[in-house]
Amino acid sequence: MNKKSRGFLIAVLAVIVLALSSCSSCGRRVTPPQAGKLTIRFLDVGQGDSELIQLPNGHAILIDSGDRGAPTVGLLRRYGVGAVDLVVATHPHSDHIGEMRDVLREFRVAEFWDSGFVNSTRTYTDMLQEIKARGVLLQSPKRGVTRTFGDVSLEVLNPGPAFIDDSPNNASLVVLMTYGAKRFLFTGDAELDAWSEMVTADAGKLRADLLKAAHHGSSNGSSADILDAVRPSIVTISCAAGNDYHYPHPRVVRLLDQRRNAIALYRTDIEGTITAVCDGNTIEMSSEKQAAGGLYLTGDQAAGNVPDAGRKGERRSSRRSR
Repeated sequence: MNKKSRGFLIAVLAVIVLALSSCSSCGRRVTPPQAGKLTIRFLDVGQGDSELIQLPNGHAILIDSGDRGAPTVGLLRRYGVGAVDLVVATHPHSDHIGEMRDVLREFRVAEFWDSGFVNSTRTYTDMLQEIKARGVLLQSPKRGVTRTFGDVSLEVLNPGPAFIDDSPNNASLVVLMTYGAKRFLFTGDAELDAWSEMVTADAGKLRADLLKAAHHGSSNGSSADILDAVRPSIVTISCAAGNDYHYPHPRVVRLLDQRRNAIALYRTDIEGTITAVCDGNTIEMSSEKQAAGGLYLTGDQAAGNVPDAGRKGERRSSRRSR
C-alpha cells in the first residue's frame, strides 16, 4: 500500500471513529414499537417523570415531560414520534412539565390534559401560553372521564370534582390505561391523601398489573395499603441517580424488597429508560442498562453515598407478566 492510499485509509478510519464517539445512542438497544402491541417507555429524563405510550395503531400519548433541559424531545424523536395525540400534564411541578413548551413546539399535539390546579410559576404559565398559541385543545378532566384510542382505553381516577387540599401533588391526574386484559396505572406525584380518596371512591378501579410508583418512590406516595389495593406484578420508579431528595425512600425500597417474589421492580436511576411491551395478555419488560449494583437499594445507596451501597439484588432482565 502506497503512502497516498494509506493516508486516505487513515482519514476514513478517523472519520468513522469520530462519528461513533459522537453518537449518543450507539451501542444502545432500542425496542421499536410493534404492530398490534402497546409499547410504554418510562423515559430516563433525570429527576422527573415522562412516559411515552405508543399505541397499537401507531399513535402516541405522552404523560409528563421531565424538567427543563431534560432530553425529552430527543428521546421522542429517537423512538419515532412524529405527532402526539394526547399529552397529559399530571400536575404543575417543573420536574413533570419543564420540557412541555419544547414538546409543543417540536411536535403536533392534538389534545392536552392538565390537572386544572392553577400555579403561578413561569414554567406553568409558559406551557399554557404555548398551548393557546398553537390552538391545542385543552381539557381538565375529573374522576370518571374516559377516552378510547382504538383498543386502548383511559380512565381518570384523580382528581375528583374538587381538589382535596392546596397540594399540587394531590391534584395529580391519575390515569388508568387498559389494553386487553392488562391494566397500567400512571400516578404523577399523588400522595397518601389522594390515594385515600381514590380508595374511598372505588378501590376496585385501582387494580393494575403495572404501577408507576407515585412521587418518584417517596414515602408519601407509596405504602403497603396502596400496594395491597393495586396488587401490581410490576412497579417502575422514575428518578435520577444521586437525586437531592434521596429517592427512592428506604421505606419504599423495604416494602418492595419484602414483595420481590410478587412484584418485579424497575428503576430509571439504575436502568435508564424502561420499556413495557403488551399484546393484551402479557407484558414483556426490558431496560436500557443492567442493574449492576442491585435494585433494592435506597436512593443514597444506589448513588454510593452510604457504606452498604454494595448490597446485591438480582436483575431479571426480561420476562413476561401474566
